[in-house]
Amino acid sequence: MTGRSGFGPAYRPLLVLTTLFSLAALAALLPWPWASWPNIMGYRSLCTFAPGASFACALLAGITCTLRARLVRHRPGPIFIPVAVLGLLLVGLAVSTVVWAGVKAQYVRPSSAAGIPADAASGASAAE
Repeated sequence: MTGRSGFGPAYRPLLVLTTLFSLAALAALLPWPWASWPNIMGYRSLCTFAPGASFACALLAGITCTLRARLVRHRPGPIFIPVAVLGLLLVGLAVSTVVWAGVKAQYVRPSSAAGIPADAASGASAAE
């Protein structure tokens, strides 16, 4: 039985997932002054792992969109285009993760420094 879309029962859930992942990719970049530390772009955002989180969410949106187009709609076309886009998103995620790890290391100090225990999540002491 096909749904209202005419593409089968999997189409609508995959469309919802694509939309949610796309919105999450954008939301991760929103300014958020209460963030524990700035992201690698230099401002405090809703997700301190931005833009890596945006790349990850966009990658998931791209995968669900490709699955929806290829497997549910049976849409023909060259496969290299979605593969190239997904590959670029994966490279962006990998690069931003490496950069993020280096920047995050600046905010984390060893727990034995100055005898003050570090916060497990952010590396911040109670004074910070």
